[in-house]
Amino acid sequence: MPVRQYKMHIGIIPDGNRRYMKKNGIRNLRESYRMGISRFYDLISWCSELGVDEVTIYALSIENLKNRGKLEIVALLNLFTEQAVSALNDDRIHKNKIQVNICGDREYLINKTNSVGLGGKIITSLDKLENSTKEYDGIRMNLAIAYGGRQEIVNAVRETIDAGLEVTEETIKDRLWVKSYPEIIIRTSEVRISNFLLWQSAYSEIYFVDKLWQEFERDDLVEILDNYGAKERRFGK
Repeated sequence: MPVRQYKMHIGIIPDGNRRYMKKNGIRNLRESYRMGISRFYDLISWCSELGVDEVTIYALSIENLKNRGKLEIVALLNLFTEQAVSALNDDRIHKNKIQVNICGDREYLINKTNSVGLGGKIITSLDKLENSTKEYDGIRMNLAIAYGGRQEIVNAVRETIDAGLEVTEETIKDRLWVKSYPEIIIRTSEVRISNFLLWQSAYSEIYFVDKLWQEFERDDLVEILDNYGAKERRFGK
């Protein structure tokens, strides 16, 4: 039986790393995050199979970088650097022609990595990954790192004004870190959107899943897509 195809953009807010660690007796937060990253790869595989052509993953928020302890921030940034380097030679990226797009406040991320002694190493690694996949025509994977929806809008408005242009929906959209609008946003384990894709989600369907991120399964994704596909969307008509 052919798999039903859903050509669309999905936003993902994965949550529950620390709770998953406590629930399963994992003593190392880094290991819990590593398992969460493995689930990202699963998600991309499921989306590719189901015809989804763009996914935006809320990997690390500006609030995370501001509010979490130095040891946790260092562990997270080192892990992202390690994963970016690994992805450069990962068949799951290159055989499937996944285009990786890094979205977020790069200047803030550089300042933050310098402040914890990493010297912008993560930016170099992420830039290499983005450049090595920019010509690919498979699923587009937006990694939202050092990302915040409010900050994205402020940045887009500032760039529009600096360019001497009229502030309109189109001129702002052209300067957003994430350019396209998701049909669906999925959040695990909580029921808020936490400053994610605030501009882009004006007409998105929001699905809250009562599972920790590492527990999210293919069947959960299929159920959400089927539910969305059965709805009549009126856009104010």
